[in-house]
Amino acid sequence: MSDLRDRLDAEIEKIFGVLPGAVRQPPRLESAGAAPVLSSTGGLEAIIVADEFRRPALIVRNSTFERPRSRTWQSILDPQRSRIERAIRSTGRLELSGHSSFDWVGTAWMIAEDIAITNRHVASLFARSLGRSGFPMLRGPGGDPMKARIDFREEFRVPTAFEIPVEKVLYIAEPGEDHPDVALLRLARERRLPDPIELFGGGIEPGRNVVVIGYPANDPRNPAAAVGDVFGGVFDVKRLSPGQILGPPDGFRIRHDCSTLGGNSGSVVLDVETGTAAGLHFGGNFRVANIAVSADQLKKILSKLKIQVPVGESLEARKKARKAAPQRAGGLFANRGGYRADFLGSLPPLRVPLPKPSSRIAGDIAPVKGAADDILRYTHFSIAMSRTRRLARFAAVNIDGRDGVHIRRTGDKWVLDPRIAPEHQVGDELYRDNDLDRGHLVRRLDPVWGEDAEQANSDTFVFTNATPQHAQLNQRTWNDLEEYVLGNTQAHELKVNVFTGPVLAGDDPEYRGVQLPQQFWKVVSLVHGGKLHATAYVLSQRDLISGLEFVFGQFRTFQVPVAEVERMTDLGFGPLRKADPLGEAEVAPVREIVRLEDIVL
Repeated sequence: MSDLRDRLDAEIEKIFGVLPGAVRQPPRLESAGAAPVLSSTGGLEAIIVADEFRRPALIVRNSTFERPRSRTWQSILDPQRSRIERAIRSTGRLELSGHSSFDWVGTAWMIAEDIAITNRHVASLFARSLGRSGFPMLRGPGGDPMKARIDFREEFRVPTAFEIPVEKVLYIAEPGEDHPDVALLRLARERRLPDPIELFGGGIEPGRNVVVIGYPANDPRNPAAAVGDVFGGVFDVKRLSPGQILGPPDGFRIRHDCSTLGGNSGSVVLDVETGTAAGLHFGGNFRVANIAVSADQLKKILSKLKIQVPVGESLEARKKARKAAPQRAGGLFANRGGYRADFLGSLPPLRVPLPKPSSRIAGDIAPVKGAADDILRYTHFSIAMSRTRRLARFAAVNIDGRDGVHIRRTGDKWVLDPRIAPEHQVGDELYRDNDLDRGHLVRRLDPVWGEDAEQANSDTFVFTNATPQHAQLNQRTWNDLEEYVLGNTQAHELKVNVFTGPVLAGDDPEYRGVQLPQQFWKVVSLVHGGKLHATAYVLSQRDLISGLEFVFGQFRTFQVPVAEVERMTDLGFGPLRKADPLGEAEVAPVREIVRLEDIVL
């Protein structure tokens, strides 16, 4: 912690020409949102370091945060921006209808699939504990039960809302300082919910950099000058406040020095390096410390309630994994996470595993050095190779439309993957001096999102991700279909899994010692209305391949049941078969796609 303080002190002295002290600017006398709301029973929210240079409260807009003035904080936050933005999207303002005094009462964030967490002293403003009888909503002045909702936007000068109703209060901790200040809320699945924030793995250490994400309100319990310096007259909207962990845990409590006010009750205390929740903020004392319920304590509460939540690896485990990961000169393909089965949801029925080869083809999967499951892992995608055909059996990619990055295509450099034998993959010798393209199985832009976007872009140019396709193929319906999927993913800020591959048929024609696939398949899965949804497509290039050197024939694209792709490929798609609209009896089992409007979603 002293290192951060020394760096900030030196920066302040260099910029302002004075020894460290209060670095003040005139407050921006601009209010945003509703009237200030304070908890009537919770602890004091506090400013610990009273200047906006050392401990700023950064404005959040369009799910990202303004750059801090301090280069020290820039160097800490900028490399982790993508991780932090994911947590920003999962944090919202807890709003009420029917309360006599308040229209919002604090902050909440996603901790499980459909469960948000906030403070006991926040939830007690609209619900009460009846022990085993549950936690009913309080009644407003008119006698009707109050209603609560979480708005995951409420950002500065951003008029759009993203409101999710609270369906049920699941838990309010017992009152008193001996019990953690925690409450849990179940949200309605009317639309796709933000992702849960993973809990920090292991014990949090003093001096770790953290940020608090929440909704500070104008708070007379802190000195007005300090409030003006740090918050600049903008209240009731989402802010991000960086700071550090102070000292070791004290029972179930951890301390931090991020700038907070009333309204921050229920905020996530996010570890910057891992993007995981170190704790649940609930109070503090001016210029002393802010207090949060530790992630370890939250795990205990959730375990007792039999609520499963995602938990990040401990720092020690992360270090061991980095050391144990297979390396290659230059670091290419080392430490790749690959496709994530829990990308759409960590628990069934939203968890989507990789396709499972049938017993007939399981022995044909090419062995991979350092991978017990023989899966090649890249950045946001994975591939399984056929030993005999030297082409992919399947590729699987996670696409995050909310975090997409546009990277221009420059000089392509395709490489072999050293983790499998050269005789199990096809190189450039197949593609020279003909009309065959190295068709990307995982489309170049599909995995290009988040902080590893550049790496993902580079990873797609590996021959294991190539399949021979006639040059005309990439210019028509199949490419339009890929654009349609990715375009809609980005437009609607969706998360999508895409599985794709060639149909490796025994009668495929041979060219330069390689059998050329005549058909390709694609399976797309996403969550719609809280439920898993899947569609499947097949494209044929039989006419194109038949006259490779001199004839440009036609190809056709069909939407088919997922079960048909399973039959054609000897791969099992688990939960996706039941999530397919073409699996319904009243729908035609095969549909030719002439226009994108022909797709059944």
